[in-house]
Amino acid sequence: MESLAQLEALCERLYNSQDSAERAHAENALKCFSVNTDYISQCQYILDNASTPYSLMLASSSLLKQVTDHSLSLHLRLDIRNYLINYLATRGPLPQFVNASLIQLLCRVTKFGWFDDDRFREVVKEATDFLSQLIPFGSAIEAKASRSFGISEMML
Repeated sequence: MESLAQLEALCERLYNSQDSAERAHAENALKCFSVNTDYISQCQYILDNASTPYSLMLASSSLLKQVTDHSLSLHLRLDIRNYLINYLATRGPLPQFVNASLIQLLCRVTKFGWFDDDRFREVVKEATDFLSQLIPFGSAIEAKASRSFGISEMML
């Protein structure tokens, strides 16, 4: 990929094109992000710098596939986990489908690391602390928000 603008254009075609040949071309060109572990850092770069929701979706779904399909090192999984927690806490409003994908990724990383390192288990406390800062109105609303963000499904 030569530039972020080209990547964003390919992502737009991948998710929106009515032409199946155009979609297939875009999928083939972007496949490297989900199959090659060398592209994990590029996915994080995309999340940090892309301006289109489809590019964010590509990065998130590619990371999800990487985490699911490859035996990543404990250190790398912790880096991804910490990055996601920071990203979700500091990034401005994102489209719902991007948020859902990022939360699913965080849940998957947490699930796969739950028995490997105690830091993965801290995600529930960290999410609760984060939500309590956003919602100072009481634990009932906080619990409802936790459910809507998928935190209760982390253990599935």
